[in-house]
Amino acid sequence: MAVDLSLRVKFGPKLLMLSPTDYCNLNCKICWRRKEDAKLAQPSFEFLAKILKEAKEMKVETIDLTGGGEPFVRKDIIQLMKLVKEYGMNGTITTNSTLIKKSEAEEIVKMEWDEIKFSLDGSSPEINDYIRGKGIFKKVLKCINMFQKIKKEKLSLRPSLRLCFTITKTNFIDIPNYIRLAKKLGISDISFSPLFEWESNREFWIEKSRKKELMKVLKKGLEVSREEGIKTNLKAIIKFGVWEHAMPKFCFAPWYMLFINANREAMMCCTLASLYKNKLGRVRSLKEVWFGKKMERMRERMRKGLLFEECKRCLPDFMELFNELYKKVGKWSLKR
Repeated sequence: MAVDLSLRVKFGPKLLMLSPTDYCNLNCKICWRRKEDAKLAQPSFEFLAKILKEAKEMKVETIDLTGGGEPFVRKDIIQLMKLVKEYGMNGTITTNSTLIKKSEAEEIVKMEWDEIKFSLDGSSPEINDYIRGKGIFKKVLKCINMFQKIKKEKLSLRPSLRLCFTITKTNFIDIPNYIRLAKKLGISDISFSPLFEWESNREFWIEKSRKKELMKVLKKGLEVSREEGIKTNLKAIIKFGVWEHAMPKFCFAPWYMLFINANREAMMCCTLASLYKNKLGRVRSLKEVWFGKKMERMRERMRKGLLFEECKRCLPDFMELFNELYKKVGKWSLKR
């Protein structure tokens, strides 16, 4: 099987990650927004609408509304979500769920939005709220139950609901119970993510001396997930760990995805979002960036295997995806 790894691609990204805002109503202790040099931004509706229109024309498959803030602080977030669906693309969104009104939830179900990812970092108020703030655990569960009720009333399978858990020093022991909670909530999919370490969240770093303890909990979590029928990425987490790991065998990111942050800066991926060399410039046009010279140079670099040091922190999910693809494709088609 051959794969076209041309520098000048003829197709758009399969995945476009868009950050609709850096602003948030919470102040989670592990968040990048606590960094001293954090600068917040929010793109205009007109800019995002233009990008979505171009994404449709480029046949992008999935729009992931994610990034550094809470999407529902935007009053026009439902309009943006509707555009994604009107353009025939799959839509996912990550939220802390504390701002979603019932009327908005009904709109989301009605438009057949594809997936909502709920940030929740513990199976109890004590564990979650220490990280995310007092009363947040209760609000997240209330929102999840609201969606489940509306979906049942409307006889709708969409949106699918997923839990997102950031693995930290204070909550990793809770992983098996967290999976059991997902089962009780009627959720069948969980994404576990390693903590992006900054000086501002040092108290949550897991010491490498606790690796044996961590691995035991992760393996127990995998066992529980199989017993409960919950899909997780724990197998990849166990394989690659929560610290630096080996480089990917090959990075497909510049042919597969693009990330545009709230400051309208384009990047090859979210892992390298804070690395200056990874920035492809301020976006005026999606096509201009994706088919531009800077992206071509990034593809050339990846094709030569010249990965960045930060690639050792690539998310386990992408490591697994790219390594599996590397095994399947065989010889490359290196057309220029």
